[in-house]
Amino acid sequence: MSSTTSGSRNQSQHHQPTRPKAPSSKASSVDTGYFQETPRLKNQFKDDVAIQRILSLYLSPVLLKPLHKELDSLASTALSPKVLTWLRDAETNPPTLESHDAFANRNENLRTSVGWRKLSELGAHEGIVAEGYEGRYGRIGQFAKYYILSPSSAITTCPFAMTDGAARLLAQQIPKAPSSTQGKVFANAHFRLISRDQSTRWTSGQWMTERPPGSEVGRRETIAVYSPLAEPTNFDDVDELGPWIIDGYKYITSATDADMTILLARTASGLSAFYAPTRLPNGDRNGIKVVRLKKSTGTMALPTAELELNGMRAWLIGAEGDGIREISTVLNVSRIHNSVTAVSFMRRGLAIAKAYAKARVVAKNRPLWTMPLHLRTLAGLELLHRASTHLTFLTVHLLSVIEDSASPTSINSSGYLYVPSSASAIQLFRILTPMTKALTARLAMITLSESVESLGGIGPNETEEPMNIARLLRDTQVLSIWEGTTNVLITDLISVLKRTSRAGGEGRSWEVINEFVEENLGRGGRAGEAGEILERCKVVLWKEWKEFESILDTRSKEELTRSGRAVLWRLGWVICGVLLIMDARRDGDRVATDLAKRWILERGGIWGWDDDRGNEEEERRVEDRTGDDCLVVFGEELPTGAEGRPKL
Repeated sequence: MSSTTSGSRNQSQHHQPTRPKAPSSKASSVDTGYFQETPRLKNQFKDDVAIQRILSLYLSPVLLKPLHKELDSLASTALSPKVLTWLRDAETNPPTLESHDAFANRNENLRTSVGWRKLSELGAHEGIVAEGYEGRYGRIGQFAKYYILSPSSAITTCPFAMTDGAARLLAQQIPKAPSSTQGKVFANAHFRLISRDQSTRWTSGQWMTERPPGSEVGRRETIAVYSPLAEPTNFDDVDELGPWIIDGYKYITSATDADMTILLARTASGLSAFYAPTRLPNGDRNGIKVVRLKKSTGTMALPTAELELNGMRAWLIGAEGDGIREISTVLNVSRIHNSVTAVSFMRRGLAIAKAYAKARVVAKNRPLWTMPLHLRTLAGLELLHRASTHLTFLTVHLLSVIEDSASPTSINSSGYLYVPSSASAIQLFRILTPMTKALTARLAMITLSESVESLGGIGPNETEEPMNIARLLRDTQVLSIWEGTTNVLITDLISVLKRTSRAGGEGRSWEVINEFVEENLGRGGRAGEAGEILERCKVVLWKEWKEFESILDTRSKEELTRSGRAVLWRLGWVICGVLLIMDARRDGDRVATDLAKRWILERGGIWGWDDDRGNEEEERRVEDRTGDDCLVVFGEELPTGAEGRPKL
């Protein structure tokens, strides 16, 4: 053997890599290693300070005590295994349409899941509609229940929204019915719409959308013709068929399984509103052909379809050509439902994010819920939710005042908040309804998106209920589209603000907002540190409002419409600011006062999403606010030693 070969072998042996040492810990497997503690949601009424404070602004202690007990019970039901099983069933078994039988005969058999039907029954039993008409708590109590149940409802709240709107419209029409038979038909339908009894209750659809764009009368392709029956039917008066025949194509119809519908069709005098049962007393469809079901990113359990109407029998609502005015009653109610759904989804999304933060441990074994940056993010979302919920329930209260100003539930029992009455209440309601719906829908998407992100990689995954925040995010996407997109609502809002006066010029409809702002901010303040902070908030907010009022006064309708989103955000910022001040001023609550300060003095509110001005205290160190953030988010003091330099 040559020396060269021997040297190569020695060199190879000398440079042979050493085997790395095995790690001291064992590799994980499907059954071993780290497992995340499962987050648990608390009772969604007891854990929600915001809704408790807001309800106390509008209801007397005599009503609050029993309502709290009912909401506590409903919150337990909403998270019960039974309801969550129904929810899973509704989501995993969406509606199906069997268009033909085995012998090629058309049968249009629409099937919905057991879970969908059970959740609908639960909502009716709890008075999701009925409470607003014959319940002791009125509209405030109705929508408080709706708020608690909605995130677990699989969007059965959608048909409830249209049912409520139809009930409100028919209640207005019954005294004005042109015949006793039509009055009986409307009264029977109204009775069924507000019933809690499963054997008699109805739900309603709301069919307006067609294939042509816009709302011009000439482009509507659904036609109604007056054609009374030649011979009377053998049906009871309450089931008598209407004298109008409707033909056409409805491109998007939610709640296709409804028992009746309110719809628009064109007559010789213009766009008109109609009532029609979806089935005849013998069980046959009332001239309705279900063409196909729609598939959507969210709202999977909700039956939504394209319909062909051929010979549908219907009753005219109001006068011919007044369809838009009549249907606006339904829209105003359903827009409130949309807003309550939005803030309830925000609440559930935040509850999931907070439960996860309490269970999650991050770097150096530190609880996620004590991390300054995470707390700051969640505190910002809590602020958006608190302000949005205040705005929504103010609009609900105005609906109560308009419907029955003498009702105990329509009287502002606390006395802390000034709400106008009579004509001013109607005007303020007309302004707030499109504004509230637009803002809450947009802010719900922001809040749910942030809440999903706060769970990291788990967030967008379909998980077990009630922690399935991905479902909430999917369903939230439709809220900015239902009952008018953001830009449609802004156009509606500015049309109200700059409505043409009888003299022909632009009116000053916003003066009712000035009345609301001035009357509330002018009320007595509080002593102490909270009083000083709220006084500063009042001064800043009043100044901002008067500047904005000048803009409303000097700019034309067209100019305001072009900058419509800024108008929406700024007006919403003012109204929410007033509500946050009034909430905090009544008792000086530390968190309520802090939220008012963040919203107004620090520009932490919705205006900040569309404004480039910095916050007053932007330069303050994060750890100086971490304790306050913890109180806002979790309602408890930050543990000793948890403060520290901001970290991810």
